[in-house]
Amino acid sequence: MENFLLYKLIFLILTIGFVLGSALIIIYYWFRMSNKQPGQDTRIEEQKIILPLRLQAYERIILFLERISPNNLVMRLSKPEMTSVQFQSLLVKTVREEFDYNLSQQIYISFTAWELVKNAKEETIKLINVASGRVPESGSSGELAKTIFDLAFEKDKLPVNIAIDEIKKEIQKIL
Repeated sequence: MENFLLYKLIFLILTIGFVLGSALIIIYYWFRMSNKQPGQDTRIEEQKIILPLRLQAYERIILFLERISPNNLVMRLSKPEMTSVQFQSLLVKTVREEFDYNLSQQIYISFTAWELVKNAKEETIKLINVASGRVPESGSSGELAKTIFDLAFEKDKLPVNIAIDEIKKEIQKIL
């Protein structure tokens, strides 16, 4: 009889221990899940999707800025048979088209960086127009190109380069 009570007592203790242990595990996981910030898993998944898109946007914006850099732009589009007026028109049209093509990238970069990109575009167009004003209408595209190079050289730092530097800083912050 004594052994029977001992077995019942051991069985009861083990059953209570099992139930208590199960309850503690459930409570532990419940607290762990309730301490998570709402949507944390969703944000992590979104970051896995958005980060590559943001990096691609930064890459495209830097490519855009490099393409509208006065030196690169003039060298890429140079056509000796054009007049300075025709060349000016081609340069300005190309800058605007390149900008329009990259408009959607603004949703992935900061407001400050986008403002610098817009400023770089406007200042590049302004530099082309100022250079064009210094060349006679009957002048050649070569004369305009030389004047653009001279004006770009006079600037301490081109707005295009300022924007590129800012974008590189932003990329370093998100990586």
